[in-house]
Amino acid sequence: MTFIIAIQLNDSIIVTADNKNIVLNETGEIQFDFEKSQKIQSWDNGIITGTGESNVINRAVELLKKLTHSDINKLPQCLEISRQIRELEIGTNYFQVENTKLLCSRYSEYSAQLYTIQRFETSQPYELIPLKPMEITVWLFHPNIEAISKDLQKLYTDLKDYAAFNSKANWINYYIKRLVPIYQKQSQQDPMMSQSFDLFFQTKDEYVFGHIPQIKKIPK
Repeated sequence: MTFIIAIQLNDSIIVTADNKNIVLNETGEIQFDFEKSQKIQSWDNGIITGTGESNVINRAVELLKKLTHSDINKLPQCLEISRQIRELEIGTNYFQVENTKLLCSRYSEYSAQLYTIQRFETSQPYELIPLKPMEITVWLFHPNIEAISKDLQKLYTDLKDYAAFNSKANWINYYIKRLVPIYQKQSQQDPMMSQSFDLFFQTKDEYVFGHIPQIKKIPK
């Protein structure tokens, strides 16, 4: 599974994802990939990431690029097909496969926009849903967020648009300072995620990729 924080601002977006990867083998057992896994993938207009089983996510992205000419409106269909293929490979009723969902971004005229691709019941189709301005979405496996609840609340309270900063570096550093403690604290509670994480910042004109390695001390 994956720990993702996605922030939709008025004029930009921020996405972070941890680096621990799991897959299901042919017997349905969970295997950990202990090499650093980059879960934020690029496409023509932004990025795609997701939580759930990595094979389902990767195949859905491949279908989008190769068969739909990167038509984001067809991403829900790509996810549906990818999940069905995976179920043919390993069987049904695997939580990681059934609950795989995607998050993607794309440029817009005045900003960058985030979308979720998910279904709320297994009998329902996947939906492409835009995030609202000044909204934070957190996807995680471990249900206990007591260790990071105050940090998440502070992150929400401190939300500022890109336009509020006098430089791109100040914008990025402002959010890194608030995101690092969240990943460090939650990774101590959740063995399915890593402390290190990748990050992505996108405005209407440009984007920045970055990586935050495991650190020993929580910044103040």
